[in-house]
Amino acid sequence: MRDQNENTTENFSKSEKSLYGSIEATFTPKPEEEVKKKKKYTKTQWLTLVTLAFGNFCAGACVSLQAPFFPSEAEKKGATATEYGFIFGIFQLTIFVTAPLMGKLVPYTSPKFLLNSGILTVGVTCILFGSLDLVYDTTSFVALAFVIRSVEGVGAAALRTSCYTIIASQFTEGIGTTFAVLETFLGVGLITGPTLGGALYDLGGYGLPFWTVGTVVVIDAIVIFFFLPDVEKNQDPKVPEKGNMLKFWLHPRTMLYSLSVFTSFNYIGFNQATLEPHLRSFDLSGFLLGMMFALSGTIYAITAPGWGWLCDKKCNSLTLSLLGCFINVLSLLLIGPAPFFNTGPRIWIVIISLILMGLGLGAKLVCAFTGTLQDTANRGLPPDLSTYALVSSMIAASQSLGAFVGPSVGGYLLDSLGFRKASMTLLVLETVLIILLIISICNRGSWVRKAELTHSTEKISMSNGYVPKDEECGKNIIRTISK
Repeated sequence: MRDQNENTTENFSKSEKSLYGSIEATFTPKPEEEVKKKKKYTKTQWLTLVTLAFGNFCAGACVSLQAPFFPSEAEKKGATATEYGFIFGIFQLTIFVTAPLMGKLVPYTSPKFLLNSGILTVGVTCILFGSLDLVYDTTSFVALAFVIRSVEGVGAAALRTSCYTIIASQFTEGIGTTFAVLETFLGVGLITGPTLGGALYDLGGYGLPFWTVGTVVVIDAIVIFFFLPDVEKNQDPKVPEKGNMLKFWLHPRTMLYSLSVFTSFNYIGFNQATLEPHLRSFDLSGFLLGMMFALSGTIYAITAPGWGWLCDKKCNSLTLSLLGCFINVLSLLLIGPAPFFNTGPRIWIVIISLILMGLGLGAKLVCAFTGTLQDTANRGLPPDLSTYALVSSMIAASQSLGAFVGPSVGGYLLDSLGFRKASMTLLVLETVLIILLIISICNRGSWVRKAELTHSTEKISMSNGYVPKDEECGKNIIRTISK
């Protein structure tokens, strides 16, 4: 009996080795033929991917299109820089607050319903934001803009959380590549949004950009309602939909990946508030200045699929994240450049820095999503919508917190320290993240063995018709093997 259980345990351990990229269900083993054969996307998956990609593009354009002209319009209404800066910032802060709540709502509604509601909200609020030009009182203008952007943030939180949940549940064998593709379309939307907004503003004034893009987003919501398949129909009813938000968030590796996402968007937000003043000495035209802002996003959009491909090829997400951190450190040393370099700013050095920034962000963001999903599987969390929603809400909340803190703190540091010294605060954060990643990589062997032990216990217990609780896994494997 002991030899039989040992052989069974060994077989399960071999079949349940930790994978660092694509997610495989730990509750139902796949046949060898299915594992060896590389699956192509089904028609349903292609339809889902195209629908979500266009939705991400529209959402990115909708959020960023007002950047070139809203500050000047707000000043015409009597708003101060602090007031309209907070109007921009409240959008990201709202996402940070509401994204975890959206993650908890997924099992009680459906990702499709949440996605449809979120993108419809974003489209309607975009149209309403274009009507603010009709408000002439300064207090009313600021208050209405604040409320509309807050509601838009709730819709964006629902959109992001549900979108990440859908790709986690529908593209389990190529999640890194799929996530990277959607991030590419989001990045393209964020890049083209200001250009499109500026062109429409010149063509028809303040309202035209919002009315045009908002209408397209509403139409996309209608298309999603009729054509996007419902994820819940494809879920295994035997898998319990029960997620523990506190247990998930307080896990060290979850917090590590969350910090990776936060530092990435903190860098993006910092540049949004400080890069333009830093580049004023070069006397760039408006077009060239816009190209400088779009450079890092373009590199991110181009390279993100490559990082996703590496994740799907079972490369260690922690190692790739560490590589992204080193690339970003080099970027931060060059963009000022650092105060201890005996040289002043050079335009070609800033360009190289922004290219490195986009490359490093791709590694950190894509690997954080795939790595967190794989880590939840190794920890024994069920591969259901509840778990996917927890991961998605963590990514969305961390992104938004970084995007809020970056410009808010960056503007203050720019005034008090100057750009070169202010950028060093981001360097300190990256250094802390590097140290934590190295510690986690060094300890990887112990928690991989623990994950294999947990998975083996679940298989043995389920073969006897019993599913153990998490805290019983280690005890059960010892008792079973010793019999």
